[in-house]
Amino acid sequence: MQKELLSPEFPFKDTGLAIRMGMTVGELIREEQDLFGMSVVMAAWIDAMAGAGQILTSQIVYDLLSSAGQFKFDSVGEHTLKGFAEAQKLYEINWRQE
Repeated sequence: MQKELLSPEFPFKDTGLAIRMGMTVGELIREEQDLFGMSVVMAAWIDAMAGAGQILTSQIVYDLLSSAGQFKFDSVGEHTLKGFAEAQKLYEINWRQE
């Protein structure tokens, strides 16, 4: 998605539109059209920490994807997230790297 926003074919390229993302993996609770649970809360807090054009992930996403070799990760350190007792190690997916 981030690469598409920078594509010359993207119709709103010159508007300054930037998307930030926060990702984690975990159990969800679904009620009708809503999702709940600690993984949803964690993803929301990680997303709130991301800057424009940045994709931040949790340790579990890093553990699952880093050995695949398709993505480059940069550690952004440990951060305290509201609602979680322990600091969470976060990583940025370096999607700009060729």
